Amino acid sequence: MGEQIIHLAYGVMIAGIILCFLFSRNHQRDLRKAANEFAFTFVKLSNYISPKPPRAQLQVEALPDGKIRPLPVQQQPEAIRKIFERANAPESVELFAQLDAAAELVSKRASINRTHKAQFQAPVDQLLLMTHTFLVGCENLETIDTPEKKAAFDSFLMEQPQHRMLLIKRITGDMAEDYRTLNKRYASEMERIEAQERQTRKGAKGPEKPAAVKVEEEQTPPVQEQATASAQAASSAQEEDLRDKWHGWGCG
Repeated sequence: MGEQIIHLAYGVMIAGIILCFLFSRNHQRDLRKAANEFAFTFVKLSNYISPKPPRAQLQVEALPDGKIRPLPVQQQPEAIRKIFERANAPESVELFAQLDAAAELVSKRASINRTHKAQFQAPVDQLLLMTHTFLVGCENLETIDTPEKKAAFDSFLMEQPQHRMLLIKRITGDMAEDYRTLNKRYASEMERIEAQERQTRKGAKGPEKPAAVKVEEEQTPPVQEQATASAQAASSAQEEDLRDKWHGWGCG
């Protein structure tokens, strides 16, 4: 009788482990599906605002107090003026509203899981905050009044390959090809980053994983460690939800 109870206990324990594994796997799959929505909308918004990789940055002047002041619109490069027009178009407003909703879904699905919040919610929140800073700046140049805001503005325009590579590691594998199709204009730079990542992983961990599993691996991609660490630090440094900062622009 005693042995039967022990066997039953082991059976219950094993069944519990299997159920926990399946629940965790399904939960992360749902989280990656939410990340799909954010990643595709982010890329579509960027592609609309800047159809080609931009070569010009926002022109500013330094102020004595350490702040900055953007030059008037008419003194900005023509390429930047065209970006202003597209950023303030109804299409951009609609896409940003979708981006905000997708980020909210990622947050809900990450729930209180610290690992998922660090790997998914933190970078998504940082990209959304950067996008909000950029769009508000396009609407009113006076809001770009610090070097940090200028850096965020320029990052949205000039660092799209890095942002898109960060997101490709968080989407579901079945959407990877469609995602790459949207990134054709940045393909060469993204391939360079991918090659650098492979080399880093190979040097640090030995033989690299098969290509088929790269998109859905759970660990944070090495090439993005610094960006993700910054996102985590920013999230932990303030108690308020970052999304509180951008509700209102294109979100009703």
